[in-house]
Amino acid sequence: MRLMADVRPPTKDVEMVADNDEQSILEQIGDPADVVRALRRFRRSAHSLSKQYRELANRYPGQWVAVFDGKVRAHGATFEAVMHKIDQEGLPREHTLVRFIDNDDRIMIL
Repeated sequence: MRLMADVRPPTKDVEMVADNDEQSILEQIGDPADVVRALRRFRRSAHSLSKQYRELANRYPGQWVAVFDGKVRAHGATFEAVMHKIDQEGLPREHTLVRFIDNDDRIMIL
């Protein structure tokens, strides 16, 4: 036996809510083209950090490193020092990856 759901076309009220939700979302995230550019920049940075981790561990052992748009833009002994350098460079904090580079090899037992 097949059951049919009661499907009715949306009313004007539902359409207005959907339009308001869409507008609210767009206001929160900004221009979609800017969002796409920021996500691409973030992906380059994350990929670079992951791919070059061994090299970074040799070059910046025990330091904090900031990566923006796939490039190391700041490094230092403390998180605060790196954040200060990010601000001096005018880099957007929300789009800059900051990570502590630990050169200790870890053994994982699974």
